[in-house]
Amino acid sequence: MKFSILLSMAFVTLACATSVDAQVRFRIGTGLSTQWIVNDNPATYRMVGEDSTVTGGSFDGMQFGWGIRAYADLDKQKTFRVPFGFDYTSYTGAQSWAGTFNSVFLKHTSQSYTMLAGFEYSFLEFPLAFARVYSGVELRGTMFTDNTIQKVYTYANDIPTSDESIKTKPEAFRLGALARIGVEGEIYYPVFLNTSVGLGAVNFFGRDTRPTSEGGRGELLTPDRRNEGPESLVWQVNFTFMIQVRL
Repeated sequence: MKFSILLSMAFVTLACATSVDAQVRFRIGTGLSTQWIVNDNPATYRMVGEDSTVTGGSFDGMQFGWGIRAYADLDKQKTFRVPFGFDYTSYTGAQSWAGTFNSVFLKHTSQSYTMLAGFEYSFLEFPLAFARVYSGVELRGTMFTDNTIQKVYTYANDIPTSDESIKTKPEAFRLGALARIGVEGEIYYPVFLNTSVGLGAVNFFGRDTRPTSEGGRGELLTPDRRNEGPESLVWQVNFTFMIQVRL
């Protein structure tokens, strides 16, 4: 059911684009697509040692990802276009500390798979540079995998004596939205460079509003349910740097 929603977003967008008129042209692209959590969310707190009653996720920096895009240009000037695509993001946070007799290493991981569809408007063109500036909005459906904790205990002989991996929270599907601004320019026709920055929340819809004391899942990107309240919004900045080819 969750994956069918993602696929439906892509098919509906493609159907809308191809039904406009014969001037519709297509581009495909792929490249870097990173995420950065920018609000005060427990996902960015440290797992141990934070002045908080909840366990943080340690996702406090850029999270690496890769994206694929397809664009339907609705006019010859590429003023109006419909993007849809796929993003993969690997969330990784780690923390270690040393005690009197041993050291402990913790690694928190989760992955996300996002299908997106939207609309873009090119509002400024630089003809001599073969470049244009655009803005847009996107609807994004994201599947988050299980939150997993890896624990490694090492004693004085520097040999890991315990290495275990525990799935602490189940997968979750969320609907979000994003506003984007970007620049694209021609490298050598039909090859283009497209870079952009977007800001949005990944879980506008579908959040678990129950506290964990009432059976809720807790925060979206933390590894431990204990003492957590209702799921809060996760605001992210999405940076893309992609190579595109016009078909």
